[in-house]
Amino acid sequence: MKKSDGGLFLSWPEAFQAGAGTAGGKGWNLGRLDRYGFRVPAGGVLGAGAYQSFIEENGLLEEISGISESVSADNIGEKKVEETLALLREKIMAGYIPLNIREELDSRLKTAGILDKPVAVRSSASAEDSGGASFAGIHDSFLNVRGINNICSAVKECYASLWTPRAVAYRRKMNVSDEEMSQAVVIMKMVEARAAG
Repeated sequence: MKKSDGGLFLSWPEAFQAGAGTAGGKGWNLGRLDRYGFRVPAGGVLGAGAYQSFIEENGLLEEISGISESVSADNIGEKKVEETLALLREKIMAGYIPLNIREELDSRLKTAGILDKPVAVRSSASAEDSGGASFAGIHDSFLNVRGINNICSAVKECYASLWTPRAVAYRRKMNVSDEEMSQAVVIMKMVEARAAG
């Protein structure tokens, strides 16, 4: 797993400064929009360092290393591999967000005025939207999430989405190693759309 030099929860300017390796592709691009004067909804990015802390604190490094070594483009569709990935996702969902991360999330979202408002919790992988691969629609995002407990649960869902057969197969197809991937998570206020498309 690629080591991040980055913080826990990043404002949009901090996400821009940190870069895609820490803020993920989506988080960094939102930071860029903010930097160039576009109105970006209140929020920020739970940096890739939080994902790494979560994986370490919940004792999942060895399991992830085993998957990285044993799962290939040739065996990704095998039942045993799918069961192994499903078990890892279950362990991620059963895991706990470390207290320092939860407290920072609570504090920063409260300061932004969005802790108890509906937010979007969006995956922002570190190799997302790189030159050779877009990862569009590969990782999960969640809308209208409200409250710290539900936000933490959605963050874990985003983490788990790195380990779906679809996500792992796409990484293998695009020759992106598991070590290059880390998951940041964008958390931003939901906005009423005047138009979409």
